[in-house]
Amino acid sequence: MIKKAMMLAAAGLLTVATAGVATAVDGSQLTGKDACPRSYVCVWDNTSFSGKPKWKSQGNLYDLKSYNGISIFNNGVRYPGGDHIRYQYTYRHSTSPHYKGCLHYPGDSPTTAKSIGVTVILDYAKWGGEC
Repeated sequence: MIKKAMMLAAAGLLTVATAGVATAVDGSQLTGKDACPRSYVCVWDNTSFSGKPKWKSQGNLYDLKSYNGISIFNNGVRYPGGDHIRYQYTYRHSTSPHYKGCLHYPGDSPTTAKSIGVTVILDYAKWGGEC
């Protein structure tokens, strides 16, 4: 009987300790791509996905300006007809046309986009169908 009580008490302590660990690690401490919630498109105002995303959305993003380049990550989920991110950006003072691309979601040959560390305007990042 004493042995059973000790085992139950130990199990209770283990449960309490596990619960404490789970609450100690929350999303506010995540950085980089880990800070992009599932089903979101995230954009950083740098070219290394470092820190927290400056912009994130489950919808479309338009007219974002960064002075340090951009990084875009599609952390979407499979949704036929709406799980890829089509994006377009321009470099400030550039005579070149807009740069366009399409990002798959994780598990579907995930890709990311990065531009060099200059002033960039993200014209849009829109959800759509297959690239």
